[in-house]
Amino acid sequence: MTAAAPHPPSILIVDDSPGLLHTMESMLRPHLPVTLADSGSAALERLTPDTALVLTDVRMPGMSGVELAQRLRRTHPDLPVVFMSGIVEDELRAQARALGVLDVLRKPLRAERLFPALQEWLAGQLILPDPKVKVAPVPPPSPAPAPRLGPIRVTPEAPQGQAAPVPAEPAAVPAPPEPEEAPASQPLAAPTSTQRQEAASRLQAAEQAQAYIAGLSVLPGVSAAGAFDSSGAALSVTTEIGAEVGAYLRFLMTAAQTLTHHLAQPLPIKALQVEFQEQVLVVCPVPGGVVAALVRDTPSASGVKAWLRHRLN
Repeated sequence: MTAAAPHPPSILIVDDSPGLLHTMESMLRPHLPVTLADSGSAALERLTPDTALVLTDVRMPGMSGVELAQRLRRTHPDLPVVFMSGIVEDELRAQARALGVLDVLRKPLRAERLFPALQEWLAGQLILPDPKVKVAPVPPPSPAPAPRLGPIRVTPEAPQGQAAPVPAEPAAVPAPPEPEEAPASQPLAAPTSTQRQEAASRLQAAEQAQAYIAGLSVLPGVSAAGAFDSSGAALSVTTEIGAEVGAYLRFLMTAAQTLTHHLAQPLPIKALQVEFQEQVLVVCPVPGGVVAALVRDTPSASGVKAWLRHRLN
């Protein structure tokens, strides 16, 4: 009787960012089972006997990655845990060591760093591709050899007074098959009601973002503005605020939401304000995302917040 093959190890990935979860799933799913969780509480519910590793974000609303690791140490003391964070500080590394966390990875995660680490953490249970190995290009096919002619048949002349032998009739060559008619192109399926609603929502979000930027750009002291959705993707930005800023703004909002939990402050957050030497960054949550404005001074920042509150009310 043949023994059943052991289940491959499964990795539980925990992050409140849908974009990061999708990226990690696309990277790892071809090689091993992956379970996704968008919060610490969801991660505890999705643990299975096959879970071999927990890869968790540190800063999340509600239960943080550190708190999740503390819970797992009590309930699953032998389960390996790895932290990932956009900001890796000495304090976080010290917390990780105290909890027995294997490593702290800096976001964004790269395959050339993640795959070797997974092999090490899971003691070689995985067969993952080496990102450094380059696949040799496939050479073009060799040209087909020229057809070889068969022997030429020569009919000998018959001796005088005898009939010449009649050569055999050549075999009939079958006619080539008639080409099949190409199937008629199928008409495109009409979009479903869900697809129409999603398209309408995206269009509405883009139009609303442009309205935010147009209004903010004429306020006194505003030098740049941008609108981003809840995942950090840019909806509308000016030159001074690039599309890549959205990921950091999302991190700021996530950190602030986590801080409200620890300080027992009520949600929602009204605004965040970062004062640089010469300018002030104002970040305000709006339905479906955030709006950011770079202004010259604190009074200008107050004007931005007042304008957004008036518009949202």
